[in-house]
Amino acid sequence: MPSSHGEDAAPGARLRDVAALAKVSTSTASRALSGDPRISVTTRRRVERAATRLAYRANPMARGLSMRRSFTVGLIVGDLANPFFAQLARGVDEALNAFGYTYLLADMDGDPARLQLLAPRMVDRHVDGLLVTFLDDLSGLEALPVPLVAVGRCPGIPSVSSDNVAGGRLAAEHLVEAGYRRIAVLHSGPQWAPVVDRRLGFRQGLDGAGVGLPAELDRAAPSPGYNDAFAAALDLLRARPDAVFAINDLMAAAVVAAAVELGLSVPGDVGVVGYNDTPMAGWRTLSLTSVDQRTVEMGRAAGSMILRRIEHPDEDPASLILEPRLVVRDSSAGPRR
Repeated sequence: MPSSHGEDAAPGARLRDVAALAKVSTSTASRALSGDPRISVTTRRRVERAATRLAYRANPMARGLSMRRSFTVGLIVGDLANPFFAQLARGVDEALNAFGYTYLLADMDGDPARLQLLAPRMVDRHVDGLLVTFLDDLSGLEALPVPLVAVGRCPGIPSVSSDNVAGGRLAAEHLVEAGYRRIAVLHSGPQWAPVVDRRLGFRQGLDGAGVGLPAELDRAAPSPGYNDAFAAALDLLRARPDAVFAINDLMAAAVVAAAVELGLSVPGDVGVVGYNDTPMAGWRTLSLTSVDQRTVEMGRAAGSMILRRIEHPDEDPASLILEPRLVVRDSSAGPRR
């Protein structure tokens, strides 16, 4: 049988051997190897060196049973087709992995209503905490018996987000400074708070520059997916904007493709700015100007915050808002002179 401190049941080095070599107690060795922040860096490194020297492998099942934890966090994302969420998951994984945790991933597939189904399923699988993206509806979730952290603006729940209003303003101000004047926005409707905030900031940026947004240039696609965005972009570009701000990079790529379909050049006939600065924005064939909301950093911060809530359930950590930045590339270099 495994010991109460998570020793291996298999032959070989055991946790008490690691503790003896590191000259610490067995409980201290266990905490050091699990990444407990209460253990000093010096002690943790001494224990890790001892574990490496003895070729010790911890038994995660025994460790979980002894501490009544699964060392797993549930991560529920908005839509896996959007590369933003892959970057976010990368940051979450970096934070969790450093402390011996992993995550289970679930996809809302663009439907916010699925959250009410997925969250209880995660709890049934004994996750120690939940990370939920773009949480707008709190009904039922606050009563779940695990700590909760939102990725995105969410009143009432500790959250990590980017200032989407400021990001929308950055996009508008950049396009005006580049010389564009008939500027459109392509978005996916009001389902998500980030969409609402980016549109708000965009309108503020245009208003501040004395540039209006005609109704025919404020266009919603049925969804933020590429195919719906492409169809909406074809229709929008026939209204002859000289620039388009798309609410995410996937929709911005659809705008570029629609421009090519209509025989328009980017950026001469139509400038394009996206949002999230996903890796595809830097592709040479796209070279997309995009608002960087520091997605990997956001994921790391969210992962650290949920770990803090798991370790210290009585604390209520302050929400964190990251400032976005604009990454300028060829797609918004200015209209044809």
